[in-house]
Amino acid sequence: MKNIYSKSLFLLLFVLLSFGVNGQISVTPNQTAQQLIQKLVGSNVLLLNPTLNCPTGHSGSFDLIGTSNLGLSGGIILATGTATDMANPASYSIGQTTSGTAGDTDLSNLIGEVTTNNACILEFDFIPDIDTTSTLSFKYVFGSEEYPGYTCSDFNDVFGFLITGAPTYNKTNIALVPGTNIPVAINSINSGVPSGGPQNLHYCTNMGTGSPFTQYFIDNLGQNGQTIALDGFTTVLEAKATVEPCSTYHMKLGIANAVDGALQSGVFLLENSFSVDSVMINLADIIKTDSGYVAEGCSEAKMTIIRDTTSDAKKKLCFDYGGTATYGVDYNALPYTVTLPPKQYDTTFPIIPTQDMIPELPYETIIIRRLNCCTQTPVDSVELRIYDSLKITLHNNDTGVCGGQTFLLHASGDGDFNYHWEPANVITNPDDSFTTGYANKTTTFTVTASFMNCPDVTKSFTATVEPTPEVKILNTEENICLGSPLQLKVNVQPDDYTDYKYLWSPPTGISDPYIKEPEFFITEPGTYSMKLTVETATLGCTDADSITFIARPAAHLTDVTSDFTLKYGDAMQLNADGVSYYTWSPTAQLDNPNISTPNVIAQEPTVFMVVGVNEYGCFDTAYVKMDVDYTMHEVIPNAFSPNGDGRNDLLSVKNMKFQQLIEFRIFNRWGQELFSTTDYKQGWDGTYKGVPQETGVYNYIIRIALPNGQQRVYKGDITLLR
Repeated sequence: MKNIYSKSLFLLLFVLLSFGVNGQISVTPNQTAQQLIQKLVGSNVLLLNPTLNCPTGHSGSFDLIGTSNLGLSGGIILATGTATDMANPASYSIGQTTSGTAGDTDLSNLIGEVTTNNACILEFDFIPDIDTTSTLSFKYVFGSEEYPGYTCSDFNDVFGFLITGAPTYNKTNIALVPGTNIPVAINSINSGVPSGGPQNLHYCTNMGTGSPFTQYFIDNLGQNGQTIALDGFTTVLEAKATVEPCSTYHMKLGIANAVDGALQSGVFLLENSFSVDSVMINLADIIKTDSGYVAEGCSEAKMTIIRDTTSDAKKKLCFDYGGTATYGVDYNALPYTVTLPPKQYDTTFPIIPTQDMIPELPYETIIIRRLNCCTQTPVDSVELRIYDSLKITLHNNDTGVCGGQTFLLHASGDGDFNYHWEPANVITNPDDSFTTGYANKTTTFTVTASFMNCPDVTKSFTATVEPTPEVKILNTEENICLGSPLQLKVNVQPDDYTDYKYLWSPPTGISDPYIKEPEFFITEPGTYSMKLTVETATLGCTDADSITFIARPAAHLTDVTSDFTLKYGDAMQLNADGVSYYTWSPTAQLDNPNISTPNVIAQEPTVFMVVGVNEYGCFDTAYVKMDVDYTMHEVIPNAFSPNGDGRNDLLSVKNMKFQQLIEFRIFNRWGQELFSTTDYKQGWDGTYKGVPQETGVYNYIIRIALPNGQQRVYKGDITLLR
C-alpha cells in the first residue's frame, strides 16, 4: 500500500505558504452523457447512443475563465475522483479517493492486466459524415496526483480511448504517445525520475521503446501551478484514427486508478475537437460583395477544394450543381467527383461565365453542393451569382448644388474594383469610390468601375449649379449722423444672376429689409450692426456681409439770416450759429466764406448755402436768398451854360453809379452829330471841333445798361445858354 501521509504533510505546508490563490477553470459536474458528447463533438460526426458509467461527481464539463498552463480552452473531464477538485492550485491535495468503485477490464489490459479501480467511462456510437477514408482526431491532456511520488511504480494510473469498427478496429486504443503504440499513462509520460530511485526505472522502460517520454510532461507542482490541482500532466496530445465513410464506430473513453484507489487522475478532452477532417469549398477571384458573384466577360473565377489536414489517405469528394444558371451553358462544366491523392492539400477548378449578351436580371445563380458520396445527401453548399456586368451603385442622383461648394461623390460595388471619376480636375481624389467634388457650372459627373479583364461599367449624374454669391457692403463710414438717411451700397457677384433674395437684419432703421440697397435712418445715438444675407432663389446658395455704424448727434444750424433784399452795391452781414465750423457758398460776393458771419456786397441776386459741421463731423445745411434792388435814376439836365464860371459848364448824365453808359450823342437841329461818348464821366462842353456853338436847342440820345442787364433809352433836347 502506498504511503500518502508524507505527501499530505508536504501539501499541507504548501497550502499554508500558498493561501489565497484561486483556480482559473470552472467545472460543472454531473453532466449527462448527451451533454458531455455535445460539448466534445465537432464537425462531420453523427453521434448515437451515448452512455456514462462513472461515479457521481467524477465527470463534468469545464471552461477556462482566465489563463492556464493546461493548454485547453474548455471541454469535458473524466476523473477517478471528484471533478470539481480539479479547479484548485497544485498545492491543493486530492490524494485519497472515496468512491471505491470498480475498475474496467479494457483499461486493465492496457497496462498488463493490472487491477484498476474507480473507473469513469463515457461511450457512444458515431458515424463519420464523410466522402471517403478520413482522419478522426481529438485533443486531450492526461494528469494525475501520482506524479511525482509514484512515477515508475505499480501505481500506473491509466486511461484509454478505445475505438471499435470493422474492419480495422476492435477496442483499439488511440490514446498513444505520439509516434508510438505505447498507451499514455503515468509510466509512459513523466519527468523521467523514478520515485523509488533508479531501481524502479524498469516500470517505465517496460512500457516500450523510448519510455518514459519526458518531452510531453509538465511538472505542475514544480511550476507552482495555480489553475489545476493535479501535480503533473501531459502536454496537449492528439488522438487519431482512420475511419471509412458509410460506417458506424463505437468509442469508449475511460480512466481508472491502478492497483489502489488513492491519488486522483483525470483526463481533459478539448471541446469541439472530436471531429473528422473537413473539406472547405473556397471561391477565389470572385467579386465578394452581394453574396459573391462573377460577371460575364470577366476573367475566370476559381473553385478551390481544401481539406484541413494533409492525410495519408486519399480524399474523394462528390458534387452536384443547381441554381438558375444552366450547367455547361451559362458557365463551363464542373466536375461531379474529385479525388485528392494522399498528402495533397487542395485542388482548383475554373468557373468561367459565358458572355451571352442576353440580359438576365437581376442575376443567375450557380449552387455548388458537396454531397456525401455514400448517401448522396448534401453536406455543404455555396452559391455564386452571375451578373451581366460588374455591379456598382451610384449613390448620387441628379441634384442642384451651389457653385464652388464641395459635395460628396459616392459609388459602391466591391473593394477590389478600381474607380475613376471625371471630370478629374474638380474632384479631390478621382480614383476613390468615396470622395468630394465641386462645380462652378452645371457639370455631369461620371464614375467608371473596372475589375480585372471585365468590361468597364459607368454611372453618371448631373449637378445643376446655382452661383454662390459673393457679398460686399461698400459703405466705408464708421460714423453716421442722426437724422440723416444713409444710402446703403452693396456689390453682389456674379452680377449676371438676377434672382437673388436679400435680407437685412436686424431690420431696425432699414427702410426695406428685403431689397438690395435700402436706406438706413436712425434717431438715437449708439452702435448699430447689421448683416446682409443674400441667397439664390432655388437652392438657397448663401453669402453674407456685415457692417457696424456708430450713430453721432446730428448738427443743427440756428439763427440763420432770413431771406432779404439789398440795393445793388450795398453791404450787410450774414449770420448762422449752432455748430463748430461753417462754409458759405457761393463765395464771390462774400468777404470770408468760412466764418459764421461773413459780409456780403449785393451785386446780383444769389441763394447762399451755409454748411455747418459739429464736433462729430455731422453737418446741417441752410439756405439764405438775397434779392438785389436795381432801382436807380439817372439825371439828365435840360440846360447848361458853358461860360467857364465853373458851374454847369458840361452837359453829362448825372447820378451814374453802377450803370453803364452805352451811348451818349448830341445833334444840332439839322441832325448833325456834334458829340459822342460812352464814358459817363465825360460831357459836352458846347463846342464842335473846338468851335463854340451858339445858344440854342440841341437834341440827344442816351442809352444806359443796368446791372441786371436791362437797358434804358433817353431821347430829348437840351438848351445851351451862353
